[in-house]
Amino acid sequence: MKFTARHILLACCFLLPAMGITDRALARDIADLESRIESYVPDPRYHDDAVGLLVVREALVSLKEGSGGIGACLVNGATGEVVERGRNRQYTPYFRSDMHAEMDLLNRYEDRVKKKGFDKSGVNPRECGNLLLVSSVEPCPMCLTRIINSGIRQMIYIAPDDRGGMVQHMDMLPEFWKKFAAGRDFRQADCSPALRKLAEELFSHSMRDVPGRRTVQKEQEHNH
Repeated sequence: MKFTARHILLACCFLLPAMGITDRALARDIADLESRIESYVPDPRYHDDAVGLLVVREALVSLKEGSGGIGACLVNGATGEVVERGRNRQYTPYFRSDMHAEMDLLNRYEDRVKKKGFDKSGVNPRECGNLLLVSSVEPCPMCLTRIINSGIRQMIYIAPDDRGGMVQHMDMLPEFWKKFAAGRDFRQADCSPALRKLAEELFSHSMRDVPGRRTVQKEQEHNH
């Protein structure tokens, strides 16, 4: 049986309340986003489109779990192999103020590889080789300084965050962090406008926006 967007929508309307998501408008939005993401084919004209789709898919999982719609991954820049995946887990299974997508990603990677300190191993634990960090949204100040501290030298993001992103404002970092970040390649990804729009829409459902958005929705439902 071939599943259509209507089937996905109906499934979300029944399943999302069990996941703690009861907002009908949000359920419809998620169903629409899922349908568009599943049908999206990376555009070969854009260098970062394929890896961008990976983090957009992680962002969708995060949103369906009840957290912010942001995903991230680590990629071996030499081989294209995905080394680790992460996503925003700030509200599931319980509130963790630090659990942004990039933080979750680096926690998972560092917990798995368990690098030793320089004095114990003779190797700089911040040596990350060709690792490329990819995020669906521009990192916030907390995540940006974590990425710098991790030693990762290459990072790309799909959608800019003009209200909370820090990569566009790296010149405003404290002097220590500016020097520490010198020579890093942190920039917006080369992705198609369509994929960037998906990342932006997933992020628009971030908990940062929910109170105001739900107030408007309640007023609209009351008026109808």
